[in-house]
Amino acid sequence: MANPLNQTSMSSINVEMTSMDRNSEPAKGPDFRMADPSCLGSADVCKCCPSKAQMKDEALYNRMTMCFFAITLMWCTSLKVAAELASAYIPTPTVDSVMSSCTNAYDIVNEEREEYLQCVEIQLGQCNINLAQAADDEADRIDVAYNANRQLLEDAKAVQNSCSSAYSNGRFSLESWASNGVALPYLAGCSDSDKEKIEDAVGDISAVRSEAFTLSSEYSDESQSTVDRLADYMVLRAAYDSQYADNRTQHMQDKFENWVENIYLPSIDLNTTFEELFPDIDTLVSCVSVRDPANGTCPFMENAYKLIDNGMKDLTAMVDIASQRTKDLRDSAAEYQDNAWAAYRKSKEFYDGLHQTVGRLSLSTGDWGDWYHIPLEDMYPLDVNFPDAIEFENLPSIDGVWEKVAPALESMYVNMTDAQIAAYNMGMQWKRDVQEQLDKLPDPLPEDYNPPQYESPDPAITNVTAEKKAHQEKSNKFRDQTAVALDAFAELSQYSEDNFNPPSVTFNFTAMADKASNFEFNFEKLRGSAIDFELWFIQFGSLSDMLIYGDLIFRAYQTVRMLYYYWGRGALNVPDVDVTCDKEPSNPFRLSTPRLTALVISNPMTPAFIAMIFTIWGSALLSSIYEPLYQEYISGCLQGGENGTFVTENLFSISYNYASQDGNSATFAGLDAYDVQRAELCSQYGANSVNRQNEDAGVLASLKESHSTAANGLNLYTSCIDTSSLDGQFQDSCCGQTGYGACTGSGGEGVYNCPINELVEPQKPWSQPSEYLLEDSCQMAMVGDDWELQDSVYNCDYLPTCDLTCGGPARIRMERSTESCGCHLEWGGHSIWLQLVVAFVMYTLLNLARIKFIQGLSKIFWKYLHPGLFTFKATCLRDGEIVVSEEFTVNENEEIVRVEEGEHEQHSILYGGTGDTKTDRQFKKVLEEELGVILPKYRRKGFVQVFMAICLNVPWIYLLKNVSYNIRYEG
Repeated sequence: MANPLNQTSMSSINVEMTSMDRNSEPAKGPDFRMADPSCLGSADVCKCCPSKAQMKDEALYNRMTMCFFAITLMWCTSLKVAAELASAYIPTPTVDSVMSSCTNAYDIVNEEREEYLQCVEIQLGQCNINLAQAADDEADRIDVAYNANRQLLEDAKAVQNSCSSAYSNGRFSLESWASNGVALPYLAGCSDSDKEKIEDAVGDISAVRSEAFTLSSEYSDESQSTVDRLADYMVLRAAYDSQYADNRTQHMQDKFENWVENIYLPSIDLNTTFEELFPDIDTLVSCVSVRDPANGTCPFMENAYKLIDNGMKDLTAMVDIASQRTKDLRDSAAEYQDNAWAAYRKSKEFYDGLHQTVGRLSLSTGDWGDWYHIPLEDMYPLDVNFPDAIEFENLPSIDGVWEKVAPALESMYVNMTDAQIAAYNMGMQWKRDVQEQLDKLPDPLPEDYNPPQYESPDPAITNVTAEKKAHQEKSNKFRDQTAVALDAFAELSQYSEDNFNPPSVTFNFTAMADKASNFEFNFEKLRGSAIDFELWFIQFGSLSDMLIYGDLIFRAYQTVRMLYYYWGRGALNVPDVDVTCDKEPSNPFRLSTPRLTALVISNPMTPAFIAMIFTIWGSALLSSIYEPLYQEYISGCLQGGENGTFVTENLFSISYNYASQDGNSATFAGLDAYDVQRAELCSQYGANSVNRQNEDAGVLASLKESHSTAANGLNLYTSCIDTSSLDGQFQDSCCGQTGYGACTGSGGEGVYNCPINELVEPQKPWSQPSEYLLEDSCQMAMVGDDWELQDSVYNCDYLPTCDLTCGGPARIRMERSTESCGCHLEWGGHSIWLQLVVAFVMYTLLNLARIKFIQGLSKIFWKYLHPGLFTFKATCLRDGEIVVSEEFTVNENEEIVRVEEGEHEQHSILYGGTGDTKTDRQFKKVLEEELGVILPKYRRKGFVQVFMAICLNVPWIYLLKNVSYNIRYEG
């Protein structure tokens, strides 16, 4: 027997084997190799019905039962079922609820935006009202205070004038009396120091006058010197200007005449301008009027003539149609009238016949009611005279309309021509006027004009203005020094107080400007989308419908395919009996390491296992990415977390900023304007009122000081001088003169010279000293609140600040609305995503489990499904000699038997297909033994597949349970 390893030509063949020998009788089962007529006979034209033998095949019935069970499971695990199951366990918000919550949030945001802006505007308006009221109140207050201060100053001035006048007159009268060399009559209680003060005051008048004369002389000399310098300067300047004008007159005239002669004014060609307007006007008339296109065209569009002509044609057609419709209506009405009269005549015949019949039968009609006694005239049909068809008068033609309006165009052209002539005349007159004005233009100042400069003894003074300022300062100084030297005559010295500190007010406009906001939050107005989201979601749902329809079509195809496969034994997938000589060992560990590695790599399960690993890995990564978002939704929306979710918080932030934008802008602008207005009020009244208060305080202090000096002097005189005795001496010396009585002849007359007041014209004697020294105004003390100024300074702090209390949009209301919108959106997003994931996982696992479950059941119950026909696979040589695997050998009885593992050494046994019955029986035994190994293993694999099918349902059940209990947002 030849070794199969030495053969060079081998091929595999598949041979059908039955459960009988070649020379034996057929088995009890049906022989499907023989033609069997259809169960319907000749009625089965398509040859698609089972044969009579198949109708008796129990295994076929079992396969069909399994087939229908598999088809049922297949339809129960469709994508539609998975989607519906996922939807049932994972609630999804309706589009209306999502749109309603977000629309409500949008409306609330807009309401809060408007309410906040309205609140700001109302409060800003109230602030402005309060500011105006406060400003008016403060202005009224300082006006009242100012008027009171004016009156106080008038009173103080009157008291001070009266007291100072009495003091001065009393002092001068005493000085005049002392100039006679007569001692003053002092009282006994007057101290020596007081007497010395009085004598110093009334005895040093010459020194005072000398100092005053010296100061006046110096001031007079200085003023005279200044006036001389100014006069000399003016003389020199006038001489220079006169000489310069004489030298430059002719040159100026020549230069000016040359300049005027070179002036050129281009003429304005108005004719050309108007000529260019005429074509445009003509085109305009052709476009917008009913002018015939033959007289002018409109290059831009269809002109009004064409449009109106088309409209008239359409109108004429409509009128024709209306006329025809009217005629048709009249004809129809006339026809209807004829029919009505015909019906009336029939009714009249019936009416007359009825009455005649009743009369013949002598029936009583008293209880028949009013209907029987209706007169025939009430049934007359209305005799309506229909008007004739409408006849429309002919409409005026477009040409006729144009003939009526054409004179207006001609008039416009005439007016345009007149306007052209008038414009031309105006342009020429303008040219003449310009030329005339240019002729009057004076010559500019010559470049060599250089008059003498003012010179002063003081190097710091370089011009007349500086000289004037310096002279003014010297005059002020002279006034002050004169007031000190001649204090007896300075009755109204108002500014002698040096230590007076007036109140002040400061305004920092920079600080006020800093309060104004120089920025503004700009947000575009929220706008609704033009997308119809309900329709959009419907279209989005159409995608899932497409997938579902595709899955249903695929399952319909699979239904037909499964019927085909279960009709035969192909769906059972029983493995072939492999008796090839070169098959792989059933125990892979008998292979060498390289072959085992190659076997593992080339096995179809290896890439499937790798794909499963990457699928699990990718699912874990996606889960890790999605898990934080899902947990944030759970904690922020479902568990009422304070921080909400990323979507709700940012949605609230955007909405709140948008709702605040108008109000904030109005707040910034309003407060800015308010602060500026408040500062302007302070600036308008504050500085002036402070200056006025300072001036009044200085005047009052000066008046008080002067009054105090005069009152103290008079008090000194009255406390030391015997006024009654001195009055008697004045009377004796001045008797008979103005202000005094006649002399009495007591002997004292003419003893002393009468003191004369030389300061008045005409001169007259001084009055008696008691009239001056006992002045009542000097007995009055200018102290106390009655002699203090009221506060007339404008108090800027009294002007209120604007404190807005609007507080922005309603935060809680907006938080709730935006949270509802955001959580509904997230609920929709999460539910759709989870439904997709769960439906996909369910669909995948259910169908895998279904396939494995059906395959497992088919393997477990193969005996009831299999028709008893198996397939074996063997190898043969080129001449047809079969080569059996080396795991079989020939025993001592020349029978082919299976060799126990590890006992054989030969590679194979050759079996020739010679038709030898003994050999056939031996080969049959080989196949039976091989089937005895394959079929139990095949059935055990079915139990494994059923178990796998059950396990594949665990993941989606677990997933569905854990994602379905807490996804709904209740709001």
